[in-house]
Amino acid sequence: MRIVIYGCGQVGIRIAETLSQQKHEVAVIDRDSDSFRKLEGSGCEFVVGDAIDQDALSKARTETADIFLALTGEDNANLFAAQVAKDIFKVKRAIVRVADPMRSKAFAELGLTTICSTDLIADAVRKKIGSK
Repeated sequence: MRIVIYGCGQVGIRIAETLSQQKHEVAVIDRDSDSFRKLEGSGCEFVVGDAIDQDALSKARTETADIFLALTGEDNANLFAAQVAKDIFKVKRAIVRVADPMRSKAFAELGLTTICSTDLIADAVRKKIGSK
């Protein structure tokens, strides 16, 4: 499976490593070329740029991707990049990292699969302290 990841921060790196080890074809897009150092030798492709820019998405061969993951810490950038991947590059599945729970619901209404880090952390904390 071909997967394009936007964001080479801690989350993006962890997922890129895991997917690459599972023998998926992975391309990672990030504005900062230094961020790719932690993925050297991983077998991932690297594209320096911004995934809200169609040129960067083209360089990552997004049109051949099965899944697009928008994993930066910026909700709006993730939304826009995922919409471009779906609408212009015809990626079937886009998964978006979102911090704001209200935005998560709005993004889902646009047909995007969202993962809200705030909700995940809140749920984990509640479970740790035994609260429902």
